[in-house]
Amino acid sequence: MKRFHPGLLLLTTVALAACSDDGAAPLPEADDAGVAADVAVVAADAAIEDLRSMIDIGSFGLGAPAAMVEDERTVSRSITFFDAEGNEQDRYDPVTTASARIEVEINAEVSREGWSASVERHKDLTVSGLEGDETTRVWNGSGTDEVHRSRHTDEDGTRSYELNGTFSIDNVVRGVPRSENPWPLSGSITREVTVEITNGPNGDETRTMTAVLTFNGTQFATLVVDGETFEVDLAARDGRSPFRRPRGDG
Repeated sequence: MKRFHPGLLLLTTVALAACSDDGAAPLPEADDAGVAADVAVVAADAAIEDLRSMIDIGSFGLGAPAAMVEDERTVSRSITFFDAEGNEQDRYDPVTTASARIEVEINAEVSREGWSASVERHKDLTVSGLEGDETTRVWNGSGTDEVHRSRHTDEDGTRSYELNGTFSIDNVVRGVPRSENPWPLSGSITREVTVEITNGPNGDETRTMTAVLTFNGTQFATLVVDGETFEVDLAARDGRSPFRRPRGDG
């Protein structure tokens, strides 16, 4: 597994290339809003996956299994526990464990409405606030994403991309117990995205976009991609659009 330094300041750099060699058409209209919408789908799906990686530490008191298969996902985890002085512990202790480091590797085939891809995600997460009588836990971390054969289909046609990048999770606060506080109370996940368009209407070009997802304690988080705002449904199931549906849309 690749290792990362939790304290490293990261913004995500993601490269997207519109491909035509697999039968997909090049970008029919390389306008900022259209590219931002494609980036938003990928960023929203990745963020929902990030939340899944923020596991219940107590359920892995002796450490996580080396690997498991969940539907079309292969997930590998390793967990290390620390006391308040930063000393490594051989197991989770609900009284003395103060923090934990969780390293995760995910390989999966993913799909949502109008989008599908093969993804490889590596995460190096830290969670603090575990010691004693907890009320909240704070998550930070970084990692990398590789997204292959990312296909986006809508009324304008189909675009195909390859994506690579990094991300940072910054002070995402989650309430305890999780059953009473299912959604992050605050914090953000930031991705700075470099978009490389091949064979677009303007030829080959490169664009840079910033995607920031901000949590507010509800099921719906705000994602802003270079001024374009999207409302992400954190409860969106696999296969469904990651965005909030208009009222009355079943």
